[in-house]
Amino acid sequence: MNQRLKSIKDKHVISKGKDMWVLASPIRMEVLNAACALEECSAGEIAAFTGRSRTSIYPHIEQLVEAGLILEADVRLAGKRYEQLYCPIARTILIKHNPDDPDVVAYHRAHSKAVGRMMTRLHERAIDDPGAVVRGPLRDTYLGIISAWVNDDSLEEINELIGRIWEICRASHPDDNKRLVNIGIMLAPNSRKD
Repeated sequence: MNQRLKSIKDKHVISKGKDMWVLASPIRMEVLNAACALEECSAGEIAAFTGRSRTSIYPHIEQLVEAGLILEADVRLAGKRYEQLYCPIARTILIKHNPDDPDVVAYHRAHSKAVGRMMTRLHERAIDDPGAVVRGPLRDTYLGIISAWVNDDSLEEINELIGRIWEICRASHPDDNKRLVNIGIMLAPNSRKD
């Protein structure tokens, strides 16, 4: 039996291209996202969270464990058998970008496509949910894109707001009085061809 994790680190940074590739799959990103949201969970709970079968996510869990992004935490009795519990290495996985490393650049391209596919799937699931709140201060369903002209001051303010959103999300934990939402943010310069 593995030692149970006492607490989950706030952040884990990946800096090598070869270590990043495990996250170029939208399914592995969903599995890692589930583990981060649930904090300590079984493969069955990850499967339920992602809407996938246990057998389809096991290889992805194994790859994330092999990469050190998900840890085997403890085991618990589930009926008449024991099941493995998993914890993420950290609540937030950060990728250190190195524009001079072709493998890192290639990974970022693959990762952005995977994030886009994952966000599309999550939004489609949300708009099919009759309980989705689409208006008002408690709105939990939104998708949009906007191009904006920014100067250094407004870009700094945008980044502070993004940082604050991540702080709120990282400080969240499962609770009976809370509902789970998915938040995706992309900030990218517009390389216009004039």
